[in-house]
This record gives sequence, C-alpha cells and structure tokens, in this order.
Amino acid sequence: MISIMSFLIFIPKKIAKLQNIAYNIDMEEYKHENILHKRHFDLQFSIRFEVIDDNNFYSPFHWHNHIEVLYVLEGKIDFKIEQRRYVLTSEDMVIVNSEKIHSSKLCGHAKYILLQVPLSAFEGIYEDIENVVFKESLSENETAKLFSCLSEMLESVDDQRQENRVKFISLLYNFLYQLLSSYQTEQKKVVSSYYGINRISPVMAYVEKEFRNKITLKDVAELLNVTPEHLCRLFKKYTDMTFNEYLMSLRISAFYQMLQNSNQKISVIMEDCGITNYKVFIREFKKTFGKTPEMIRNQNNIG
Repeated sequence: MISIMSFLIFIPKKIAKLQNIAYNIDMEEYKHENILHKRHFDLQFSIRFEVIDDNNFYSPFHWHNHIEVLYVLEGKIDFKIEQRRYVLTSEDMVIVNSEKIHSSKLCGHAKYILLQVPLSAFEGIYEDIENVVFKESLSENETAKLFSCLSEMLESVDDQRQENRVKFISLLYNFLYQLLSSYQTEQKKVVSSYYGINRISPVMAYVEKEFRNKITLKDVAELLNVTPEHLCRLFKKYTDMTFNEYLMSLRISAFYQMLQNSNQKISVIMEDCGITNYKVFIREFKKTFGKTPEMIRNQNNIG
C-alpha cells in the first residue's frame, strides 16, 4: 500500500499594501501609514513527499524538473542515473539532480522515503539553482544528517494539527538549506545536455502516452521535424539508450504491473501493452527481472 502526501504551498504573488492606522488624541485625526516591503518572496509550488512500501516495482528511465531524494528504509533498490548504477540497501540515500535520466527497480520488497521538489521552489530565493549540481552518492554521516531532517518532516506530516503545516514548510526549507550549504559539488550542469533533454522531451511524452499502440520511428521523428536516423542519434546521445530500448522499457513496466494484478493470459497482457516481438520481449524482461513472466506468475500463485 502506498501512502501519498502532497502539498501545495502558495502565497499570492501580489502582496497587498499593509496599512497601519494610528489615532492621535490631541489632533483628533487618523494618520495612515503605508508599509511596502522592499523585498518579498513569491512561493507557489507543489512537492511529492511519501513513504512507499511496495514489491518489485519497476520505474523505467524518465526525467523531470525536480530534485529527487530517495532514502531506503528496508529492502534493496537497483537505481540508475544515466550510465551510473547504485545498489541501494537499508539506510542508503541517493540524490537525483533535475533533468537527469534515471530509473529504479525494487529487488523484491522495499520501503523507502521519496521526496521530489521542483526547481520553482527556489524562485526568488536562490536564483542560480538551475546551475547547481548536488552529490548523488553520500557518505554514511551525510546520509544520517539528511535522514534526520526527513524524519522530522514525516513527524510533522503525521500530526494533523493545522499549525504543523507551517512547521512542515519550515522543515522543508531547512532540508533545502542543508542541501545547498553542504551537498553541492563543484561541477556545473552541462548546457548541451540540458538542451538535449528538452529537445527530445516531446518524443518521450508522446511515447509514454502511446506505447500501447503501434509506434514507428517515422511517427516520432515527425514530432521534431527530423529524419528517423537523426532522431535515433539524438535519443542515444541524450539518454544513453536507443529509442527502441526506451519504448520496450515502458512496455515491460506496464506488462509487469498487469502481470502482478491480473489473471489474464500472458499473451493477452502482452498484446494490451503493445508487445509483438515475443523473443525480444522475453530477453529484455529476463534482463530486467531475472525471471520469465511464467516464473513470476507461478511464484505469485504459490505465495
């Protein structure tokens, strides 16, 4: 069961003039004083903050405009960021910088804390956030410090009193302060990589929506007004995977979820997920999960 806690933090962008009214006894008149803030913060963003308890969940390669922090409470997670692989176990943490292609696979049962904060949370506060790069892999001491902050945030969320929403926001910004003050690297974001991810994002969005249907390279190349050959080069350059590998990863993820939650025949599930090449699919499925669909279904039925 997945417990989801999402928050929308909002302060109107137009801050009204505050008026102080003073009464002068001798003059018997009101004096109006307009107080204007020389600087104010425009805060309007939503975050994802949840404790996830799941089995064998697979999230194929994707990216977003958020900073993501994942802390493992129990179990084992196979996590990839671009070409880098991290095998995370209990008390391990990973930080994913925005616009970084990443994927995750739970190795059996796992429970973890997930925090995703959009870059818009820093608007008006930290202007250079788009160029900041945080450490991905942390030491034991670094992880312990950030986990302490996450634990306080969870306690505040569990307390339903209204004033604790204010406390949560203060704890969130303390967490972000810790990231900025102690977890930055000297590295700067590669402009060409940022441009590339945004360039192919319409393709990834289209495929994510239409992967159950027949998709050709010609169809998706037309989205960028390039040739199929040029699309393949772009996709490989900026995601470190081929277009067909990305398409197959989405289909495998959908297939696996249906396999876990449906008694339909495997052939029917494959068809529903747009899978037509059985041999290629089985090879890639075994590479991802280490077992065939039949083995996983038999295992679940025995359990």
